[in-house]
Amino acid sequence: MLSNAIYILLGILDAIAVMVFSLKIYMLPVASYKKRIIGFGIFIAIISFFMRVVFDIPKWDLPLQYILFILFFRYGMAIKTHLAAFILGAGISAYAILQVGVYYLYNLLGILQTGVLQQNTTYQVFVLQITYILISFAISFALRIYYVGFSFIVTPPHDFLWRENYLSEENRRVSISALLSSVTICIAGVLLYQLSPFILLLMSIFTFGLSYFFSRKEDREDARKAIEAYRVRNKKS
Repeated sequence: MLSNAIYILLGILDAIAVMVFSLKIYMLPVASYKKRIIGFGIFIAIISFFMRVVFDIPKWDLPLQYILFILFFRYGMAIKTHLAAFILGAGISAYAILQVGVYYLYNLLGILQTGVLQQNTTYQVFVLQITYILISFAISFALRIYYVGFSFIVTPPHDFLWRENYLSEENRRVSISALLSSVTICIAGVLLYQLSPFILLLMSIFTFGLSYFFSRKEDREDARKAIEAYRVRNKKS
């Protein structure tokens, strides 16, 4: 009973960490949505508990969470769906890199056993969770304090009355990155439970690297457009 309670508590913190981490990478607000984020974190943790512990179908937990995260970003924070998928794809990929990195570190130090990734409510799993949750919160805090991240995504709520051109170069890049991240997330559970964390690490590095490259490109493009607009205004004056 106690282990289940700890599992749910850490699940809440884990879900909140994923959302905060993803939002801070793209310099999006957290404080104004904190009650919704906490409430959704509780909801996700309960869903995860049933998927992993009650129904014993852990391989479907992360894909389901990913879909629910996207729905929350869309309807709870008014972020356009393709951008929500892109933000979460990058955030969850980066989060997976942290998770697997901490796992390998602890495994190297002899703190964790190899089969710990197939467990749900052991103290070793809890140690692993607490570590990467704290690291992700620390990184999120640093991103906020030093005002670092990508800025090309408009602060929500987004304008849904404005018709989106999904064939534009920007949206094509966003969609490709989101699609590849979705594939990685959907097979992550299978890789972990087949004890193939290294493959997951490589895939996560690739998908996050792609998101990083596209995000840098969009930020540079926004900066170029801002400079051009400034020059045009100066010429007119």
